[in-house]
Amino acid sequence: MKFRPIYLLTALPLLLPVGSMISAHANARLPNSVVAQETPQTGKPSQEEWRQKRQKHKESREQAWQTLNLTPEQTTQIDQIRTEGRETQRNKRQAFHTAREQMLKMMASEASDDQLRAQRQVVESLHKEMEEARFEHKLKIRKVLTPEQRQKWVELKQHRKGRGHRHSRRQRQFNPSDK
Repeated sequence: MKFRPIYLLTALPLLLPVGSMISAHANARLPNSVVAQETPQTGKPSQEEWRQKRQKHKESREQAWQTLNLTPEQTTQIDQIRTEGRETQRNKRQAFHTAREQMLKMMASEASDDQLRAQRQVVESLHKEMEEARFEHKLKIRKVLTPEQRQKWVELKQHRKGRGHRHSRRQRQFNPSDK
């Protein structure tokens, strides 16, 4: 009998369950550390890494506020401004993410170009509102600080940018002096 590829194709559905059982059995006998190494890394930090990064950022920010030698009254005022700002930003960020997700869904759907353009305008408008709120937040804090504290605040912000803070990447990308 002559070998024909058609026989292999007909036998393939019968062999697949056997192969998956062998694979499952082999994985069950391997230690978890070996199996975990086989999964590709997504490049995203784990939840614990995010938690550590946030904690480190919070400690750095608190050290910066201490460097300004704020009075107790200033501390109270700034804490109140920051609390209000946090809530405002949370609401704006949620609306922004919702609008952006809607735009992504529309891209996959049968939505017209005009509908997509309109949704993009909504997304950009919400993004601009977030930027405006962030700026207004800084202005409120600025009013609480003395001229010397303002100068030190600017120096601290410049120092953070030099360390590769997330905003410095945006500055490097869109710096008009590079042209």
